[in-house]
Amino acid sequence: MVSLGAHFTLYITATFGPGVEVNLREPVELGPAFEVRRKLSEDRPAGDGRTIREWQIDVTPWELGDLRIAPIAVTFTVFGRAGQVQTNAVPMKIVGELGDIVDDPKAMRGLALPTGLSTRDWFWIWVATAAGAVAGVVIAALWIHGRRGRRALRLVGGAIARPRRIDMTGERALERLLAIEQSCVLERDADRKTGFAEMVEVIRDYLGARYRIAIHDLTSSELLRRLDQLAPHDEVGLVAGWLEGCDLVKYGGQRATPAEAGKALDDARALIVTTTQRRAVGKAAA
Repeated sequence: MVSLGAHFTLYITATFGPGVEVNLREPVELGPAFEVRRKLSEDRPAGDGRTIREWQIDVTPWELGDLRIAPIAVTFTVFGRAGQVQTNAVPMKIVGELGDIVDDPKAMRGLALPTGLSTRDWFWIWVATAAGAVAGVVIAALWIHGRRGRRALRLVGGAIARPRRIDMTGERALERLLAIEQSCVLERDADRKTGFAEMVEVIRDYLGARYRIAIHDLTSSELLRRLDQLAPHDEVGLVAGWLEGCDLVKYGGQRATPAEAGKALDDARALIVTTTQRRAVGKAAA
């Protein structure tokens, strides 16, 4: 008796004399209910000049009930002639894993209602993740766009101000001042005087465009006299004070420190922002 799905060993023995070759016919067929897992063979002397060959066949049964292992053909060759003989059929009883208690009601569990099985649906999770990623990209793009569109301008003393309106004339001047700052020319002792000259040129061009003055051949004093006829008095005073300080470095040989150069740059920005705002307010009132 063998359990279903277990395995057992089937032994086949043949005794033969000198000059005889014996073997099993291949493939070894035991019947549809049996699976041959592996096969080994071993020879040993019989003691009377003959040889004993034993085959060990590892078998697994896959059907229940009273079964029979089919006869197995053993082939032989002697003096140039071939033949075969067969083993007897082997009866087998194949039982289930529970053995004799398989029909015992106490060994069986009672009937139970069907149980629903649930599986995790990842579809909406993926949809929510994708939507979150898209929203994150949109928010980041809007934030970057807002950062680019919002111009924070440094005024005197390092304060931060955002003008109500900067026109193209003011924007060009501020961009040129930013380029001077990023070039670090005001930080180098050897080039600081050149940086002051570049800042003066930016402010002169800005004033010429703002008040429509041909400034190329005008000295600082001549430019101030023309401005006195076109701009408010306090604006003229703001420009005069800034130009005077820069001219001392540009023409008078005064050596400015990096901090003084930075303040002059901030004051130039403040001058542009102040005159732009007042210009815009004046136009609105008109």
